[in-house]
Amino acid sequence: MTDTPTAYRPAQIILHWVVFAAIWVQWLFNEPMKRTIEAMQTGATPEGSDATMALVHVGFGSTILLAVLARLYLRYRFGAPGHAPGTSETQAKIATWVHRALYGTLIGMVITGGMTWNGVADLGYVHWLLNTMLFALITAHAAAAIFNQFVRKDGTLARMIPALKK
Repeated sequence: MTDTPTAYRPAQIILHWVVFAAIWVQWLFNEPMKRTIEAMQTGATPEGSDATMALVHVGFGSTILLAVLARLYLRYRFGAPGHAPGTSETQAKIATWVHRALYGTLIGMVITGGMTWNGVADLGYVHWLLNTMLFALITAHAAAAIFNQFVRKDGTLARMIPALKK
């Protein structure tokens, strides 16, 4: 790929929002997952609907992994638009590293969650640390997109929400 695209492909936009939605589902089903893991580790039976909710958590975790890998493939294959005009070199570097950290953290969460769920290794604490980091990264990512869209007025957010384009 030699030319930098001027816009994200529809598949890239859809996958972005699939990951976004799946992360929210993960956070909603966090407590039942923790209780189910604790029950599994002590030989107990999960209570009520916890096991079902844990399976939802596992399913959405798998969805996140597939969507992230697909996003990385599409980014490799077709590229991604450059930073908005007027973006300073420092801002561009920060944005690049936040995006890399988001991808890495999401993949790390799926790996640590999967290893804990399958009894390979108890990486629940590492998973929790990654979750904390993910929350901070998402907050920074969203705040930057909103700032750029509405303060700098550079169209950043409109790249992932085509309805905002003028």
